[in-house]
Amino acid sequence: MRAMRPPPVGRRAVLAAAASLPVATLPVALPVAAPPAWSREADRASPPASAAGPALSIRDRGAVGDGRSHPLSERYKSLEAARRVHPHVRSLDQECDWAALQGAILELSRSGRGGTVLVPPGEYRLNGEVVLPNLDRYDDAFNEVEIVGSGMRSSLLSWTGDLGEGRFAVRAGSRQGGRDDDGYQRSRIAHLSLRGPRPGNRPGDPPPGMGGVALTSRFLLERVGVFGFRAGVDVRRDHSSLISCQLAKNHIGAYWSAGTESFGDHLFLDTDLAGNTLASIAVAPENGIDHSSFLSCHFGFSPYAILAEDGTPKRSFLSNNKFLDCAFEACGNGWIHGPEAEMFGNSLVGCSGSLLPDYRLAQRPVSGLIVVRVLERNQFTGGTAGFGDGSNDRAADIETATIVAASAVGNRFEDGERLVRMGRDGLAPALAVSGACRGNRFEAVDCSGEFRKAGAGGVEAGELVQRDYDRVRRLEPGNPADGVALTTAPAGGIVPVATAGTIPVAKARAGVRMGSLLRPSSGAAQRVEPAAGSGMAAGTSAGVTAGVPLPAVGIAAGDAAAGSDSVMMELRLEVR
Repeated sequence: MRAMRPPPVGRRAVLAAAASLPVATLPVALPVAAPPAWSREADRASPPASAAGPALSIRDRGAVGDGRSHPLSERYKSLEAARRVHPHVRSLDQECDWAALQGAILELSRSGRGGTVLVPPGEYRLNGEVVLPNLDRYDDAFNEVEIVGSGMRSSLLSWTGDLGEGRFAVRAGSRQGGRDDDGYQRSRIAHLSLRGPRPGNRPGDPPPGMGGVALTSRFLLERVGVFGFRAGVDVRRDHSSLISCQLAKNHIGAYWSAGTESFGDHLFLDTDLAGNTLASIAVAPENGIDHSSFLSCHFGFSPYAILAEDGTPKRSFLSNNKFLDCAFEACGNGWIHGPEAEMFGNSLVGCSGSLLPDYRLAQRPVSGLIVVRVLERNQFTGGTAGFGDGSNDRAADIETATIVAASAVGNRFEDGERLVRMGRDGLAPALAVSGACRGNRFEAVDCSGEFRKAGAGGVEAGELVQRDYDRVRRLEPGNPADGVALTTAPAGGIVPVATAGTIPVAKARAGVRMGSLLRPSSGAAQRVEPAAGSGMAAGTSAGVTAGVPLPAVGIAAGDAAAGSDSVMMELRLEVR
């Protein structure tokens, strides 16, 4: 039997069926803007506009971008005529490029939807602050305005004249005259450079008065170069991010400045802060860097990498920050410097650095690589302890110690080989601590232990030492050994004391065979000698010979001839 085909459905039947369906709420289509006029052949490299709103090119608002000065007086005979096109201008001396950029920002910020200001390739001369609008985070009018160029080397905003102290190249409206509000939220500046009035990279060069970018909350700078300002970026409040930026040839790369407050949680990712005339980062006494992350950043080629400015601090200088795979390279006067400041709870992972006299301030000494008042509960891991081996980092220039602090408590140096070795090689002690020093653990290649203060009489490298309250001193007969001093230190100096592992230890004149159980020498308790009748193989953990307890401290890890002064010993302090 042949199957019957369904009758054909006509166009009218389809329309009638559609009309009978319930009406759905459809999104209202916004009008599609025509392609911007700036998309000429020379400008097509600019990134696409943000989906958050429309895009305006500053070329369409009258910008020239040829690197030369073009005051409004070139185009307008009177201020009234100029203000019919640019209502925000106040003088015919203002640059056309500035008027175009600021006008595009204002136009988008008043639209209720925000948008993107496009900066096509070119050099734009500006002689005023570029002010971004403030946002209220609870406001339904989403007026976020982004500034996007065509590339860090293609789109250049240039200030040849210094606007003066307290002024900025780009700032949020809230960064003005002590106003206290939430500031500008969620802004983005990307793919361009800002050049200030005085680029330089020689230590001691006088800085200009004006700053670069004045951040508030949730700024995003992405592939932005900032050069030639007092501070490339001035940090305020919280949650701003700098990604693949370059802050160089300023007085300070990034500044946690006076009169502002940072709540922390900032991110610096793959950002180059090297080559500034004072510091890669500086912090005013009333400010501090908290809970921020610096990942694969480059500090240095400046007198200091991170500097706490002089003055009585009101907050922790560095608190609970992460420095991952950062380079403190070619610093003139030190890596982290704040003699009155507190460094608390930070993690430095895979970091390293060096000293270079070419970037040194002559009137300031190189006291140490890290100089702070309080060093507490910080963790140095991986290449961080590339504190230097003296071969290429000018470690011999350090005057006091690698790390200098008034108190050091609870720090961890989990790759402390080079830190310890600098003291063993006579270059600089690992630590110099004038006050409390306790709980500072280190891990080296062959041993581990703790940095402790030497008591009366000091200690010599290779000697057995004993506890003296919170200090150590040379071992005395009848007392238990607490470890072996790895360096020589006078009374009050800090000595790394090995408490586990294999280390060289001073011995009596008699020969020692590998595997011998070693005890303090009867003639000099600070040295070791074979225990009577011992011939144990390395690794044996027994602590008695013929039933008599031995005051053993370790096992010989190799032979040592009679008359030699030391022997490699595997510490076994648990064997008593």
